[in-house]
Amino acid sequence: MDIEDVLKDINKEDFLIRIRPLLTEEDEWTGQIDLSVMTFPQNPLDDDDYTQLMHFSKMICSSVPVMEAVEEFREMLHNFVMSQEEEIDISLEDDVEKTYDGNVVHLNFNTKTGGSA
Repeated sequence: MDIEDVLKDINKEDFLIRIRPLLTEEDEWTGQIDLSVMTFPQNPLDDDDYTQLMHFSKMICSSVPVMEAVEEFREMLHNFVMSQEEEIDISLEDDVEKTYDGNVVHLNFNTKTGGSA
């Protein structure tokens, strides 16, 4: 997957959480990251929906420092992720196309309602 493919999958209503590893001059990861919530000025959501989704995005990002500070929380998330990695089996209607790209599952809803009903 190249950058053009990634850009094609981004919609103006999307909220993107970018995880950028901080690197040394030798391109080795320092162990630190820069976390950003990104969205577009053309986002069509009304102010209330936008605020709620931004708050949700910030909650997701805030889980990183909580993981660092609270070992039980970090262990709980680790165990959950490990239990899900082998069980990426999504029950879908017959007309939903499912493709895999590594550990990413792409869903294509080819129904009249586009998966929103």
